[in-house]
Amino acid sequence: MVNRKELDAEGSPGARFGQRLRMLRDERGWTQDELAVRMGCSGTHISAVETGRRRPTPRFAASADKAFGTGAQLERLGRAVWNTAILEGFPEFVAHEVRATEIRLFELGIIPGLLQTPEYAAAITTGALRRGSITEQQAEERLTLLAQRQASLDRTPAPLVYAVLDESCIRRVVGGPRIMAAPAGSALAFADVQPLLTAYHQLQAEALSQAASVAVFEQARKGTP
Repeated sequence: MVNRKELDAEGSPGARFGQRLRMLRDERGWTQDELAVRMGCSGTHISAVETGRRRPTPRFAASADKAFGTGAQLERLGRAVWNTAILEGFPEFVAHEVRATEIRLFELGIIPGLLQTPEYAAAITTGALRRGSITEQQAEERLTLLAQRQASLDRTPAPLVYAVLDESCIRRVVGGPRIMAAPAGSALAFADVQPLLTAYHQLQAEALSQAASVAVFEQARKGTP
């Protein structure tokens, strides 16, 4: 038998959807290709949804329900996937992040999540909530995931974290002076790609010295130009 990836039903909504899809397929004795024919897609697509590598769309869920004769069962299960505020592919990124030994960051305009204080993160999320771009449930989901990511860095051995931030990250006021004056949150880690790594090293070479960077942070916290 071909090795099959174990599915985590307690993981993301996408993982739960994938597990249910596989269970329904197995109950009927269909291969991924056979289900794909019934749904008008490819076996590769079925595999990607089952293993959580691709999110199911409403159209996919409706097509699967029709193929299985399950009414709107998968459509209902899929709502948790479609209503999430987490970008597609990000849960997979986080899975690598919690195992990383070294994390390199470059950010413009906003302090990276792993360095954010709870108050800073809450201010950003509240802004998105007020604009109507996310729901209260999605706001809570974002903050919970960020807290889990930051907590995962408190491990032995701790990952090495290298962060290059554009000055706009600390000049842009988020949530008010009091929040901006607070020390940065926990430090962090992540895998790189060679072209990005080359650019990253160039940024390091051109960045301010450690002492000069600390001076800029202190000035920003005090509200001086």
